[in-house]
Amino acid sequence: MPVLMIGATEREKIAKVITHAKAHPLQLDKVKEIGLLDDLPVMRLEDRKTTEFIPSSLAHVIFPGGFRAAFSHEYQPPGLCSHLSISVFDRGKKGMMPAPEAVALIAEEFGVPFPPHKTWTEEFAPGEYAINLVSLVD
Repeated sequence: MPVLMIGATEREKIAKVITHAKAHPLQLDKVKEIGLLDDLPVMRLEDRKTTEFIPSSLAHVIFPGGFRAAFSHEYQPPGLCSHLSISVFDRGKKGMMPAPEAVALIAEEFGVPFPPHKTWTEEFAPGEYAINLVSLVD
């Protein structure tokens, strides 16, 4: 089982990712193009309208212990939202998901409400899944 570790280095990376996300929000037409507005509890690869993801490597934080978080600001129909996607990697068992406690801790570090306004599971690679949290930015 992965163990989440968050220290000063990870917090510095999170701050850079948040700053980048605020400066480069995804526009609503791009969010629609990707298919993020489809109201599915589990979005599988075949459900995606495109396989294009956020292009910047700054959009991700890798945590010691096998967790990865991708963060963006994006326009959705209600307005500007934060979007946090959390997965685990480098594990022996395909398809592992992060525990709710780890998701809550990572969300707190990014300043994302938990529970969020909207959540779903997304297949980002064959048999690999992430938890997505979307919340309206105040």
